[in-house]
Parts: sequence; structure tokens; C-alpha cells
Amino acid sequence: MNSPTTQPQSRDSETVDDLGLYTTPEDCGLEAPRLTEALGAEGFPAKAAALGQWWAATRLARALTRYNQRNGTLLTGGMALTALTSLTAALTVAITIFMLVLGDNEQLRTAFFETIDSAVPNLLKTPTTPDGLVDPHALIMSNAVSVTGIVALAIMAWSAIGVVGQLGNSIRAMFSIGITPGNPVIKILMNALGALGLGVGLIASAGLGILVSFAGDWLLGLVGLAGSGFSAVILRILTEVISFGVYFFVTWLLIRVVSRVRVPKHDLYWGLAIIALISIVLRNLGTSVVGAVSGPLLATAATLITLVLWLNLQVRVVLTGCAWMANPPKAHAPATPRQVHFMETPNYVSLSAPHTLQWPHNAISGEVMPDELHEAAAIMLGDDH
Repeated sequence: MNSPTTQPQSRDSETVDDLGLYTTPEDCGLEAPRLTEALGAEGFPAKAAALGQWWAATRLARALTRYNQRNGTLLTGGMALTALTSLTAALTVAITIFMLVLGDNEQLRTAFFETIDSAVPNLLKTPTTPDGLVDPHALIMSNAVSVTGIVALAIMAWSAIGVVGQLGNSIRAMFSIGITPGNPVIKILMNALGALGLGVGLIASAGLGILVSFAGDWLLGLVGLAGSGFSAVILRILTEVISFGVYFFVTWLLIRVVSRVRVPKHDLYWGLAIIALISIVLRNLGTSVVGAVSGPLLATAATLITLVLWLNLQVRVVLTGCAWMANPPKAHAPATPRQVHFMETPNYVSLSAPHTLQWPHNAISGEVMPDELHEAAAIMLGDDH
């Protein structure tokens, strides 16, 4: 009689609770006291140690650890500077194409410029931000339909697509996704789709802004609230809701389409909402900082500094939010330098030293993994290295 074989259970039947959320396995290394237990520990040393254990096991702490381990600060600074240098190219392409297609509508044109200024605070000179850095009309290519203009637009579009692709690589790093196999042409098309989505999001935001303004004034006029302070608050809330939706959509596009990261819905939606909310706060703070500076020279300097700082913080928010969505396990740090051959020469995997190829290491990155057996053998043999 054949013994019954045990079929592996699916993850859904094994680790999903009644609310449809994935539960945490007991052996994931997150054993830590609860906050109330940590605060109730007797004595300052015991309380500090318990609080440290509690914090290290929290999702935010694990996300920040992932962010730091994947050089999030370096990626943020590099992406901010790259985005700043490519911003003119991206705006030139977007504004020129917009003017060719929909530029005859003055109201839509004004709303489009103000939407860009809302997304990137104080970048463009508009009626609401006269101290902006760039006059949007100066970015319009008059010879866009000529051969020279088409080539120039293509080069600028390639620059913008490259920035989107680099941002996708940075996002994948927060999920510890390294090299992604696939057709390079498909990757470029995905990056182009992401760049196109950013432009469509701005145009849709401008159109919805006009719709909210007209429909809101009309509806509030029916109930006798047009022109009141209450109506201004309602319209401002609706405008921020549209901004929330644009940030939500653009971040989803970067994560799911450009980066091709498949995040569980619960983590994805919460992460997108958090990123969108913080992005709105950052945008309003950036506008407030520049508005508080008087004098054209100081205002220009403040605008440039604010733009650089805003880009840095915006990328940081996106990458940190992605690390939070990843919900990584607690990072395992080597107990001693000997576990990762750190005191040897070389202390990394190299073809110049073939014996290092036998060390446990990540086949993609080449990073040396902790080797407890090596440490135990070295101790038994009395090897100090």
C-alpha cells in the first residue's frame, strides 16, 4: 500500500488570516517584547535594551534598515541631481507637445502650467507664482515640426526616459530585486510608458482641475455658497484630492509598470496612500518656504534651493515608502568579522583568488554571506583569521 504523499500547501491556505492579510511566521526572527512590556521593564538598562529590541522588530525600523543597506541615501542624492539636470529636457518635450496638441485652449494651457508648478513647487512662472525659475513659454520649441526639432525632441525624450529607468532601478533596490532578465527593448518601452504616464497624469490633473473649478462653482452657486469662505475650503479640498490621485497613480506606475515589482494589494495601496499624502505635504511646504522670502534675488535663490531639496526629499519619500511596502525581514548581521572572511586577504570574492569562489556568496551581487561553519572550523584549528 502506497503511503500518502504530503502535498505542499499554498501560501494562501497557510498564512492568510480572516481579513485576507498575510500573517507573519513565528520563525521570522522578529521575536521582541511588545511596547508595553518594554516600557514596563525594571531599571533603565533593561528598559533601554527592551525598547531597542522592540524598535528593531517594527516594520518602520526594518524598512529604514533596508533603505540604508541598499544605499538609499546615495541613490536619493544621485536621482535628485539627475532629475534636476534632466528636468529642462523633460519639460521642453512635455510643454512643446502639449502646445502642439492642446495649446490653443488658453484656460487649459494656464491650468497645465499651474499643474506642473503644483507638482514641482515654484519651478514655472505662473500668475500664482510670479517668482518661478522658468518662463514656460521659453521652453516651447518653435521648430518642433522640423527635422532638427524632431531630433532635438527625441534626444530630450531619451534623457527623460533614462531618468525614469534609473528611478525604476532604485525602486527595485528597495525590494532587493537585482538583475531582472528580459528583453532590453521591452525595458526601454516600459520606461517610455512610465514617462508618458507622468505627462498624461499632469494633463489629466489640469483637466480635472478645470472641471472641479467650473463644476464646483456651479454646484455651490445652486445652494447659495458661491464666493464664500466655505466654498473656497471645499474647492481646495477637491484640488488636494485630485493631487492625491495623481501622486497615487504616478507612484503606482513607477512601481508596477516601470519597476515591474509585484506588491501584495494591501501593502501596495497603503504604501501608495502614504507616499501621496507625504508628497502633498512636501509640495505645500516648498511653496510656503519660497512665498515667505521677499526680494527677487533672494526669492530666486530660495526657489532653486527649495527645488533641489524638494527633489531630494521626494525621491527619499518614494524609496522609503517602497522599503516599507517590501516589509523586509529583520536584517541578519554577521556575529563576527570571521563569518564573512573580513580579516582575510582578499576579503571579497574574486577570480584572482580562486579559493574565494568556494565561500558562500550571492551569485548575482557577489556579496559574501555569513559562514558559521568556517568560523567554527577556524576556532577549532586555532586560526585567528
